[in-house]
Formats: sequence, structure tokens, C-alpha cells
Amino acid sequence: MRKILLMSSALVLLSGMAEAACIQTPSCSSLGYSSSSSCSGGTKCPWGNYWNCDAINKVNSINSQITNLTNKITTLETKVTELQKDTETSNCQIGDILYSDMSCSPNLYQNKKPIGVVFDRTLKRAMALDVKCRIEVANSGIEVSNIPIHTEKNSAKTDYDGKENTNKILKACQSFPYGFDCLGVDYVNSYKTEGTKAGDWYIPSAGEMNTIYLNREVLNTTLNNMGASSLYFDLSVYATSTMKNSAYMWVIDFHTDPAFDEPYFTYDILYSPNCCIRPVLAF
Repeated sequence: MRKILLMSSALVLLSGMAEAACIQTPSCSSLGYSSSSSCSGGTKCPWGNYWNCDAINKVNSINSQITNLTNKITTLETKVTELQKDTETSNCQIGDILYSDMSCSPNLYQNKKPIGVVFDRTLKRAMALDVKCRIEVANSGIEVSNIPIHTEKNSAKTDYDGKENTNKILKACQSFPYGFDCLGVDYVNSYKTEGTKAGDWYIPSAGEMNTIYLNREVLNTTLNNMGASSLYFDLSVYATSTMKNSAYMWVIDFHTDPAFDEPYFTYDILYSPNCCIRPVLAF
């Protein structure tokens, strides 16, 4: 009887073990392996071709959000820098020193590079610290086409487009059949400083040169304090890029009686070696 009971218990135990061994394997999807496509950084289901990509997708989403935030921060920083620069340049005063970072100040800083002196605060114009004299603007025989002509002094004083004028004179020089160098316009076109490149500076128009004359005292004070070339340098007769006709330019004499409110306007041929050229910059 005892043997029968032991055999019966053994059969029950074996039956339970068999049932345990036949438990159904859980599906991949129930364990989170829901993707039918492989993913870099994901984990594969031990059985079946399914992957769990949730974690890597969340990481990628977070990284994408971080990238977007970084781009927005960079954009904001750029705008702040531009606003700071606009504030610095909008506060420029006539006679201020223009530095290579396009900031300006009445003070001379040892850790910054001065490149010019502001002569028009509204249109943001500065004249160079350097001047070249006894040099012709262009070669003999050159005529400038497609450039505004100002036959009268009062008309010439309204011309404030020295940059475009200089470009047109340069183009006439470059197309000249004999190929001689136009020393004056070449000098200005190649002139550069720290913070500027060749082509940024130009020959001032009659209107710009007239503005320089009207502010000559404060401008000269700054130039003298810096040890730069005075406006009353050498000949002190300045070429402009404003044309009286296709071959003659307006020039301005700074030796006028200081009591006068305006300089002496006259004109000369482009290849006259009797003038000075002081480059100017729109900043």
C-alpha cells in the first residue's frame, strides 16, 4: 500500500513538471520588441526578427531637441551681437576714432586698432588715417562713361555716391586700351586695413569731401592727437570722384580762408598730379 502511494506521488510530481516545461513563450511585442525593422543602438528580441527601438528613438528625439535649442541660442547670440554693433555704430560722433571692429570712440585705446575718423554719423562714413598726394587719379586720355555729371558746384555738393563713382572710374581704367595703371584709383581700390579688405575704401565724392571740410577742425584735432596725417597735408587740394564731365573731376582746396563756411571748389583733369587722395569708408 505504501509503495502504491509513493508511486502515485511521483506521477503527480512528474505531471506538474511537464506542465511547467510547456508554458508558452511570451511574444516579442508583449516584451516591447515592437519594431519589425532593425535600428542602430536598439536591442533584438531573443526570438523572432523584432527590435526594441523606443530607447534609441527617445535619445534621438532628445538630441534633436538639443540641436534645435542650440541653433536657436546661436541665432539669438548673433542677433545680440548685431544689435550691439548697431548700437556702437549708431552712437558714433563726428571726430570719433573708428576701430577695426567697426566700433568707435573719442578715446584712443591701446588694445584696439584705429583705422579712420568718423566724418558723418548719420550715413556712417569715416576717412582714412592715410593720404596720398601728388598722384593722378587716372591715366591721360581716360574718359568715364555712365557716371552722373555735375557741371555746377552746387550740384556737385549733392553727390554722396563716392563708392559707385570710384567703381565706374576704375572700370574705365581697366578697359583703357593701353593698359597703364591708374595710380590714384588703384591706390584707393587696393587700400585696406585691419578689419577691412581691398575694395572697401573709395575716393570720396564732392559731397563727402565737402562734409569733411565743414568738420575739418574736429577731424584734424583727432588726427593730430593720433599722430596721423592732417587734412592740411602737403598740397591740401583733394581729388573727388564726382565728375564735371567725362574727363574732369571736381577738386576741393582746403587752403580756403577759415572764415568761409565752404571750401574752394574747382575742377581738374583726372590725370592731374596736383591733388591728394584720402580714402573713405562706409561702415
